[in-house]
Amino acid sequence: MNEILKPDHIFKDQLLQVMIDNEGSDMYITVGTYPAIKIGWDIVKIDDGIELLTATDTYEFMQSLITEDQYKKLITDRNLDFSFSFWERRLRCNISFQMWNYMVVLRLLTLKIPSTKDLWLTSVYEDVTKLGQWLILVTGPTGSGKTTTLAAMIDHINANTSKHIITIEDPIEYIHKHKKSIIEHKEIWRDVLSYEGALMGAMRQNPHVILFGEMRSKEEMEMALRLAETWHLVFSTLHTRSAYQTVTRILDSFNAEDKNQIRLQLADSLVAVFSQRLLKTEDGTWLKLAKEILIKNSAISNLIRENDLHQIPSVIQTWSREGMQLLETDIINFINSWYITQEEWLKYSNNPKLIKENIS
Repeated sequence: MNEILKPDHIFKDQLLQVMIDNEGSDMYITVGTYPAIKIGWDIVKIDDGIELLTATDTYEFMQSLITEDQYKKLITDRNLDFSFSFWERRLRCNISFQMWNYMVVLRLLTLKIPSTKDLWLTSVYEDVTKLGQWLILVTGPTGSGKTTTLAAMIDHINANTSKHIITIEDPIEYIHKHKKSIIEHKEIWRDVLSYEGALMGAMRQNPHVILFGEMRSKEEMEMALRLAETWHLVFSTLHTRSAYQTVTRILDSFNAEDKNQIRLQLADSLVAVFSQRLLKTEDGTWLKLAKEILIKNSAISNLIRENDLHQIPSVIQTWSREGMQLLETDIINFINSWYITQEEWLKYSNNPKLIKENIS
């Protein structure tokens, strides 16, 4: 059954429209308070003509968003992630439980897929999309813009080359239109049961480019490396702080007897790691994207192959002429331009000592 459980909910459309009209990024529906939207960095409660939300209110609001099949999954997993369209806008939704009641969090997604230039990404982000194979990772904490960066890179391929592209996400956030390429979107649970199963299936669908939302397990990492070795350009993400931590996280996911083989595969297949953070400007009105960039060359490959991973930051710093940079490069520029405060950069820096030595 694919029909929404309660399609005629009295407040849903009005609340979503309020979020859109006020340029909110998120909406929160939970028991004991008013519906609230996030505008900039502030939470604003919607209390005009609305009473405090009851358990019945949150239950019925949840019903207005999901189908019977989704409800069964929610009850089984105690958590549900999905996306949906509201008029011409796209939203991501998470439904969970707190104190035995339903909680709904909605994220309003950007209508337009930004270009690499819109995001102020360097030319290497476009350069790596021209490769015929290998593994490209975008890393960082939740909320650092990884999905948006990937969308911009996929859009660049879609607009400039004739490829078959498959995206596998949980849930789908950006929907790409067919341009020069053919692009297919697969959502976990709705279209495919798992990342691993979707990746297995993708091998039989003859794609040139595969994006899957996150490498969460050893099996998914193995599959990504296998696809990258068999003439596919593979994009994915990890929740890691740096290029160095990304490589160690992958290797540490495997047993000791498998690490040597995986190290060799990674040395050959990993072509780029883009690690990023979103930093709040000093006046709180804007966000700045700080980037760490690793591009594979013979020095990086040798470090991975020989397990000298601690030297990766030094090599990144040495090979800046190839487009590599540490995260601290952007942070130092932001500090010297008076964009961010010390409190802000201390949250995100991997090497505070390097920053202190280089700020004016």
